[in-house]
Amino acid sequence: MKLDNFAQIRVILLSGEEFQRSERLSEILEATVDPATRDFNLDTVYPDQFTNNRSDPGKITVEGLSALIQTFPMMAERRVVVVRDFDQLHKEIQKKACEIIKNTPETTLVIVEGEKASLSPKPPKDFFLGESFKRIYENQLPSWIRQRFTRRGRKVTDDAIALIVNNVGDGLRELDGEIEKITIAAGESVMINGGAVELVVGELKRHTVYTLSNAVGLGDFSETLRILTSLMETEKNRETFYLGALMSHIMKIALFNGLVRSGAPTNEAMKTVTDSPFLWKLNKMDAQARNFGQREVRRALSVLGRTESLLKKSGIDNRLLMELMIPFVMPKAEKTIIT
Repeated sequence: MKLDNFAQIRVILLSGEEFQRSERLSEILEATVDPATRDFNLDTVYPDQFTNNRSDPGKITVEGLSALIQTFPMMAERRVVVVRDFDQLHKEIQKKACEIIKNTPETTLVIVEGEKASLSPKPPKDFFLGESFKRIYENQLPSWIRQRFTRRGRKVTDDAIALIVNNVGDGLRELDGEIEKITIAAGESVMINGGAVELVVGELKRHTVYTLSNAVGLGDFSETLRILTSLMETEKNRETFYLGALMSHIMKIALFNGLVRSGAPTNEAMKTVTDSPFLWKLNKMDAQARNFGQREVRRALSVLGRTESLLKKSGIDNRLLMELMIPFVMPKAEKTIIT
């Protein structure tokens, strides 16, 4: 990528998924900032740096942002100003900043980024570039992982991909970090197989919604409670997300069992749960399917639904509610006390 790619652009807006957004920002900076003059011509500001007090040391006002944007570059064609997490700024500051950014001179490139970042009014379209990055969903992860290995000059087998997803989860930054480790550990090998992956992530198996769902499916109460506790300690206010993941997992099992009962071939029915036979075997999905018959599915979905409703009411300890729910979602539970 060369500077000429952005020669006419004065403002770039990056929004959407964090890892892809940050990676794109790094690519643009590499293309537009000369390392030799980087200290003079690159400024990055964050929401916590903004202030209304002009005398506040180490802080920046909206007028200060305007001054940065209007400053001429030193020993370069343009300077670059990056505003990180723009959507986390106070709405009034965002509004004022948009008016300033709209009038960015040709001697400056402003890059605005944030998950839900937007500019209103937008700069003139001839000088503006907007890129938004969508979340990578579970069924898209295999192709994404394969592409990340391809970028590193490697090929990867299906079982290797399945093991990476199963043990690392769906966080793109974490996945890319493990892919980098696997690539280094593989040395000169072009093909990455399950054995090579297992050497790096075989014992890793982080606590994710996938491991939580599989623990519930297998009826492993102690493991389920351990994973749930870990998740709630590291990810705040995500209880409804966990409930949704469990509902989805159990409904997939129910759909698999329904197709098998109707006479569908097992290999076809299992695709409702996963496209990977390796992952099916690794997570003992046949045992999970046996655990969740129609009765168990109805009970589990009922408990999950009631728990989701209770979470929306104020004054309830969410963590305690989630922990109390677990025994009654297990396939061996005989009754529920959540009403």
